[in-house]
Amino acid sequence: MPRIYACADCLSTVLLVDNFCHACGKAFLHDGGGQDAGQFEYASMSIDEARKYVKDTFNFDADKELPNFEEGYLHAQKLAKKYGRTQRKDMPVIENDDVRQLQAQLKTGKLDINAPFSKDTDQKNPFPQGLSGADAKKFMTRGLRDGEKKDDVVEVSLVDVPVEKLIPIQRQIYVDKSLGETAKAGVEKSTKFIFGDQVFVISKDYRIIDGHHRWASALLLDQKRKVKALMIDLPIEKMLPLTLAYGDAIGNKRNA
Repeated sequence: MPRIYACADCLSTVLLVDNFCHACGKAFLHDGGGQDAGQFEYASMSIDEARKYVKDTFNFDADKELPNFEEGYLHAQKLAKKYGRTQRKDMPVIENDDVRQLQAQLKTGKLDINAPFSKDTDQKNPFPQGLSGADAKKFMTRGLRDGEKKDDVVEVSLVDVPVEKLIPIQRQIYVDKSLGETAKAGVEKSTKFIFGDQVFVISKDYRIIDGHHRWASALLLDQKRKVKALMIDLPIEKMLPLTLAYGDAIGNKRNA
């Protein structure tokens, strides 16, 4: 089922599959799941090539429109090269309207994360991928059937964190899906979208689980500015497979 978002310009609703608001005709930014891959990666596209791309495609002068462009671009490129090891297709998809549900699941211990495990949980693979139907429903409440009430309770907090403090784990972060989208939608609307009600999902060690293209865009806009993030008190080594299984179980389509 398509996701519904609010247009930052006129507050009308738009479908995830549509990049433009039907009410006002403005370009719409999103960072949801089930999206096709981009063309140009931060890890391999030089800053001069990025400048030329947005100038030729959108007549957008990156240095003029984005005072933080060079510093932000080089920072994004450096971290993408250093920490981006997970393929985009192997990343979980947690939509903005899924965040509250995930928070509730973790704070009430419904997901079977730690030993002792439920008899329905495979201890060698407690976070199975690709679940659907009855198996997905069981996965969502196994933590309540392991004989312990608090072993799976995970602290979750909504925090304001400087975007420069976040660390990417995804390898393919696309220039055309961040800088390109910012050029297309405009700086003002991009700023409203990214620094508004959008919520990043991060581990306790500040690794990004969901929101890599928003992160890159935010660095270009103002890397000192704070964004909203749902911080889950788990290390990335446990959080990544857990959220992969969770995203699959709630029916979110992975990115290409």
